[in-house]
Amino acid sequence: MENTATFSIRLKPEIKKRLAKLAKASGRSSNFLISDAVESYVTDQEKMLAEIRQADRQVKGGHYIKHRDMKAWLLSWGTDRELPPPKCVCGKTHDDEALCR
Repeated sequence: MENTATFSIRLKPEIKKRLAKLAKASGRSSNFLISDAVESYVTDQEKMLAEIRQADRQVKGGHYIKHRDMKAWLLSWGTDRELPPPKCVCGKTHDDEALCR
């Protein structure tokens, strides 16, 4: 069995009732559902914060697209005058593999 720690939370009565109903319907305990939800939330928040830090480093390094350029491109979608994707202010093309090439 995995090591665990006890943690106490306060729930609104309506949420507690809904949780109990969900636990019964799913065949899981309320404790399992809460633990699973917290684990998912923490994982999501960690990923989001890592992405924010990466984006901040990119902006500080001069790698971003100006808002007005991105807005103009997005607004051109589906029109007869669709614009090409905007370029990074550094002037280079970006992809998912490398910041600049």
